[in-house]
Amino acid sequence: MGEVTTNNAIEASFTITELEKVAEVPARTIRYYQSEGLLPRPSRRGGQAVYGPQHLERLRSIAALQGRGLRLQTIKAVLGNTGEPTSEVVDLLGPSIAGAAWLATSERELDEGELADLLGDAYPDRVADLVSTGYLERRQGADGRKVWFAPSVPQLRGALEMAAIGTDLELSRWSADEMRVVLRDLSERLVAKWITEAGKIYHGTASRAEFEQNLERIRAVAWQSAAHVMAEEIGSAVHRTDEIRERLAAGDITP
Repeated sequence: MGEVTTNNAIEASFTITELEKVAEVPARTIRYYQSEGLLPRPSRRGGQAVYGPQHLERLRSIAALQGRGLRLQTIKAVLGNTGEPTSEVVDLLGPSIAGAAWLATSERELDEGELADLLGDAYPDRVADLVSTGYLERRQGADGRKVWFAPSVPQLRGALEMAAIGTDLELSRWSADEMRVVLRDLSERLVAKWITEAGKIYHGTASRAEFEQNLERIRAVAWQSAAHVMAEEIGSAVHRTDEIRERLAAGDITP
């Protein structure tokens, strides 16, 4: 469809087929978002539904928030009726998303339709592998119906992204488990360091009560710092692939 002219300005417009391609969101999901009030209804032109840039941006905002584990009802509350960026959206997309509310919503129960929407092209072929690697569980919901349970939507999405570039789900599971072991040890060492430096180069009391009072702020800093350092270091390691391969052959490094 291309573009339409409104108030002497050129504005992109899309059919639903064009929108699903550019937004990488299935048409049935777009219609579902409309029915749930997450996406404004399209305008009509000659009996055909017409979508604009605001629909595209809204879909991208929904995808970004879903990628961080937020439920659709939470996303609807955050985006409001206009979908314009708000302080709440900025906060949710920034470091403060590592707070307790985000951690609580990173696990989800899904019905079959929600699972299909979440997995996209990976549904249903990848479901069995996701179950065997612990990314999905089959459970009974509160109403007695069978549901799918995802312990961590961000890790699930990450595993699917890595699968798209050839990483087996078992390797992604191993990577996530190894990362947790390393970060658990580092977190304990950080708390131990704060305790030993209390009253010296750390000016707090290093008590449990003090830490818990500031936990959300500490989590936010940890999220921002760890993500930045990890992104830097994985880039450095990738650039040194040939060196690492030589060290593996020489037995100087083990995976």
